[in-house]
Amino acid sequence: MLTSTQGPSALSARRLATQSGTTTAAIYTLFGGMNSLRAALTAQSLTGLGEALRAVPENADHAQLLREQARAYREWAIAHPHEYRAVFTDALGQAVRGTMEPPRTEHSEQDELESFTAPGAYLDSVHDAWHSMLVPFTDTLRNGLSSGAFRGEVERAGALALTVLSQLHGALSLELVGVLDTTLAALGSSASAPAFYDAAVNRLVVGLVQGGAEVPSA
Repeated sequence: MLTSTQGPSALSARRLATQSGTTTAAIYTLFGGMNSLRAALTAQSLTGLGEALRAVPENADHAQLLREQARAYREWAIAHPHEYRAVFTDALGQAVRGTMEPPRTEHSEQDELESFTAPGAYLDSVHDAWHSMLVPFTDTLRNGLSSGAFRGEVERAGALALTVLSQLHGALSLELVGVLDTTLAALGSSASAPAFYDAAVNRLVVGLVQGGAEVPSA
């Protein structure tokens, strides 16, 4: 897939039509526009990431299960770097916000750079895939909070899942753009990117066990 090997910036109706042996008109007829296609690919990538998290074997040790899920999250991102980066774009933002701009009467590539619009069905698929991807983290945290393995209120499990995800995403983003190893070395650290990630995950888990990773009350 073009976006898997070269990233979302390589995706264009003309190039896609050439590689798939069809026409740009057929692509617009099928998807209604490139933004709809990008939304469909975003949903597909989120689904793949969610499947990787669900493939982690169940473990009665909730802390260890969370570590293994975090490792599976990184492994999927490293194996699919262009797809991972493409997930956190306007398609996700628009779908999660649940807002859509009125469609423009004239279409141009510049419009696509300035504004993201897609039919509700495509954005709904992104929205659903996003929340489905969060479920494994949320379930692990909820079970850990319920059992007392993690300290905190059970009803905050969803917010904690987002806290976990934001920290994982931050470390991965630095690694994927190639600055993590270089910066660690410049700071005098001998840690590799995987070791840094595992250490960050361990600190997060320790915070949950000790009650120090709770999100602030709204």
